[in-house]
Amino acid sequence: MDDMEQILGIAGKYEVITFDVFDTLIIRDVMEPVDVFRFCYGAPGRYFRSAAEIIARRRVKNGEPSLEHIEHNCMFSCKKEIEFEKSICRADPAMYTLYAALKKQGKKIYALSDMYLSNEVISELLSSAGYDIPVMVSSEYGCNKTSGKLFEVFLKKYRYDPSRVLHIGDNEEADIKGAAKAGISAYHINKHKNILSYTKYTEKNYELAAFINHGLHRISDPAERIGYEIVGPIVMVFCQWTHEKSIEEKFDRLFFLARDMRFFYDIYKSIYHDDVRYLRVSRRSLRNARNAPESFCEYLKKEGCFGNAAVVDTGWRGAAQLEIEKYAKLIDPATDLGGLYLGTKLAFRTKKRSKRSHACLYSSLWEQACCAIKTGFMETLIGTNEPQVISYENGLPVFDREEDRDDTNALKCGARRFVSDWVKLKGNKKLLPKQARKGFDRLFYFPKEQHMELLGGLLFENENMVTSTISYKEGYPYWKHPIRWLYDLKCSVWKGAYFKKSGFLGPLFLLGYFIVVNARLFIDDLIRNKKNEL
Repeated sequence: MDDMEQILGIAGKYEVITFDVFDTLIIRDVMEPVDVFRFCYGAPGRYFRSAAEIIARRRVKNGEPSLEHIEHNCMFSCKKEIEFEKSICRADPAMYTLYAALKKQGKKIYALSDMYLSNEVISELLSSAGYDIPVMVSSEYGCNKTSGKLFEVFLKKYRYDPSRVLHIGDNEEADIKGAAKAGISAYHINKHKNILSYTKYTEKNYELAAFINHGLHRISDPAERIGYEIVGPIVMVFCQWTHEKSIEEKFDRLFFLARDMRFFYDIYKSIYHDDVRYLRVSRRSLRNARNAPESFCEYLKKEGCFGNAAVVDTGWRGAAQLEIEKYAKLIDPATDLGGLYLGTKLAFRTKKRSKRSHACLYSSLWEQACCAIKTGFMETLIGTNEPQVISYENGLPVFDREEDRDDTNALKCGARRFVSDWVKLKGNKKLLPKQARKGFDRLFYFPKEQHMELLGGLLFENENMVTSTISYKEGYPYWKHPIRWLYDLKCSVWKGAYFKKSGFLGPLFLLGYFIVVNARLFIDDLIRNKKNEL
């Protein structure tokens, strides 16, 4: 991001400030301007649309066609572009801050654009983005910035001396050299490049990918960037999905389970006004509750966890839901506890334990099979290593320690920033689970070296052990000690990174591990179902 103080210092010497519009004051949630045609008209249609503009430029005397001129040479109506532009255009946060600061200083501000859209349409786009600026568009004045003539028309129209004007834009030819031809000073800002690490820019995912890319340009910390690109979309889509499902199922209350759901609970509360609570339970505390059911029931009663409610959890097996419901029924026999889960393992869905239970990110059987080896790594990125509940006394939770071991604060800072940006700029626009999880899947299977270094030392904690996400020991002679290799594999929750460190046979090992894990889950599921039948 450009140094705001530097720009303000330069701008302070001028009375009049002019801005370029697209990729300066306004950013589009696409990577390249030509993508507007691609996503409006499809792959073949974009070529006809581009050809129509080339023909229109040749036929119009001044070489600056309007959308009507282009449409006249096209095989279809181009009006669709206007609505599409309105859906993808928004203010560049940094430039809006600059605009507000200059306006506060009393500068006279204008916008100049080389564009085929009308003055009215561009004025509407700027107004929707929060700008209140007079606009001059090349298609309406018959000249452009690149030649310098649009700047000359501007100076003549408003009777300004060039020495009083500073132009700010991203295009070297039009905004810098064009302004110089009219004797106007200019400041060049950097155009956003594609710096995505794992999010693919596709026709189905262009808006999210471009949105993330624009946000990453404002973040320098690498851990925050991963949080913004990978964790943020998952948190946002799960909160949207949870809210939608809670309305659909008509749950009275939602209970986010410790510890994996702590971050989601905080974010959800900041967005929605549902009756949500944080329930402190763990596998260990639920086992110990069998020895003191009265105290656990008292805790559930204090929290209101009974009746028509739902638990919100990662949900890899969904066992906590059934265990909690068993005790909640002692408080209210009519209790019908549902479950809203981020993901799930094959074992949970095939049992069909509850008709009011749903999975967000991984819902089909194949997706569940694929996510079976990702659970620990997902929990590391989204969860918190806060003190674990081990039992209950007098209706209050008892913890195993006092200190918090969470070392993912930078990741969560980036994720929180993504959610804030999305809510502020996109409102209630819905994200799809498949879009949100793709980046995480690529990070898990195909990590880059710098991110393995960055995230490989994060702590993963469960009731049995505390380990790092990658337990691979550099330089250790695993070929002499294959049992140690298997043990470190078991301890590592980031299997994709572990196998990558293992060398060229990594993908083969990963496939084998995938088959073994799911076979074990399937057999375990059959045994459990058989026991239930008996």
